Amino acid sequence: MFLKMKLKDKVALVTGASSGIGKAVSLLFAGEGATVILTGRHLNNLKLVENEIKHNNGKAESFAMDITDREQINKTIKKIIGKHKKIDILVNNAGIAKWNSIENTTYEEFYEHININLIGYFNCIKELVPIMIKQKSGSIVNIITSTVKKTKAERVAYATSKYGQAGLSNAVHEDLKNKGISVVAVYPGKTDTPIHGLPEDDPRRKEMLKPEKVAEVVLKAALIPAEKDVKELSINPVK
Repeated sequence: MFLKMKLKDKVALVTGASSGIGKAVSLLFAGEGATVILTGRHLNNLKLVENEIKHNNGKAESFAMDITDREQINKTIKKIIGKHKKIDILVNNAGIAKWNSIENTTYEEFYEHININLIGYFNCIKELVPIMIKQKSGSIVNIITSTVKKTKAERVAYATSKYGQAGLSNAVHEDLKNKGISVVAVYPGKTDTPIHGLPEDDPRRKEMLKPEKVAEVVLKAALIPAEKDVKELSINPVK
């Protein structure tokens, strides 16, 4: 764990914190001194990450929170504010990925991507912005994907939701940059996470980014002051 304590006394809420990039971000932030609020749909999985953080003398709390459920988000945030009086950082990370062509993408699959990936990000931002405005400070990091920079075939629902996230992040950045709140989109290339469903010995995993490397960029994004007016950071595998 890092001991530079760049996030000492900060409260950071991470969505999709039980695995992949969300887990890596949570471990790194805790190592940098933050109290990490771990959220996701499966509390048992979050507790495993919480226990790992606490084993390394970090601070973490777990909440079952579905980002498509506005009432659940509201209740969770009220509990956090009730205890900690603030939320300094939001890391929007939770999402789904199913790859299909326009011919094979079902209506249900398309709507599911929009509901979770795009509306889910909006829901979390919408609930937290009034708190950050009242604080006159805050950092929102939206983890998106390099798909937005170069879209490949058979990405219809996924790419659409991710382009929506990019537009949302950029628009919110413009709304909040003069209110002391930083909003930065992080665009990682293909990352070795469970979302790809690859076996342990699959050689393609060696060509992917490690979640820990992406987490370092997310930390950098979270530390950017609003007055710097930085909209995005990218990281891609070295070929």
